[in-house]
Amino acid sequence: MSNKFAVKAWAEPLRTVAFGSLTGSLAAIGLPLANPARVMFVTNGTDANVDISLDGVHNMFCLLPGSSLTLDLTTNKSNDEGLFFAIGTQIYVAYESVVPTVGNVYLSIVYGTTGTTL
Repeated sequence: MSNKFAVKAWAEPLRTVAFGSLTGSLAAIGLPLANPARVMFVTNGTDANVDISLDGVHNMFCLLPGSSLTLDLTTNKSNDEGLFFAIGTQIYVAYESVVPTVGNVYLSIVYGTTGTTL
């Protein structure tokens, strides 16, 4: 039996910013979103607090060293229900007051797509 409304989860390529590229000013983490994102994972693998922004102007989330942030907007929703991060959304990062000396900040994006093959 086929389900024409089948949705599969897929991920965009991992976005990474190395500690040496972080500054005290908000800077883009990779490219803007290519798909409407259902889930966003940000991991702070550095030894400093970092701030995450969705608009490049305001600090919106603080991640302590070694911590992560998961924004799951569409758990248990179908194709077109729920919230999404829009195509073209750019995610930004900056360190707070202490310059990181090791590690990376990682951004992973999960989106829904139709079909059953890659």
